[in-house]
Amino acid sequence: MKCKNIGLFMGALFLSLLFVSAARPDEPKMLNPFAGDPEAIKEGRRLYATEACSACHGLMGGGGMGKAILDDTWVFGSDDETLYKLMKGQIPQQTMPKTWAALPDEQIWKMLAFVRSLYKGDPALINWPLTPPKGVAKPPTPNR
Repeated sequence: MKCKNIGLFMGALFLSLLFVSAARPDEPKMLNPFAGDPEAIKEGRRLYATEACSACHGLMGGGGMGKAILDDTWVFGSDDETLYKLMKGQIPQQTMPKTWAALPDEQIWKMLAFVRSLYKGDPALINWPLTPPKGVAKPPTPNR
């Protein structure tokens, strides 16, 4: 009799764990700790220019050799985690050069904060924080 109860208990436990995991299809996404930070955006603009992003995407994001980055056309998605991974060269199908993979996280996030400041698309499609998210620590500043 005890064996039957244990089997029922284990089955119920499995189903409850399955339900909990189905209720949370996505783990929390990486969020930009510099979102909306005016100083970070200024530094991001400098990095965007000096790291040659502007050579492909235009100085103000309007495009050129690369796609425009201020509209609603996102090949892989527009959330912070996707764009971070794109800039770090972590998306296998990307065509953007992987030359920024070695940049410190802080610089990637600041460039992304600048890119976000250029956005001219539909405000209803914004799926990223406009201000630094609570509880997200800024990456340590690398020694220079």
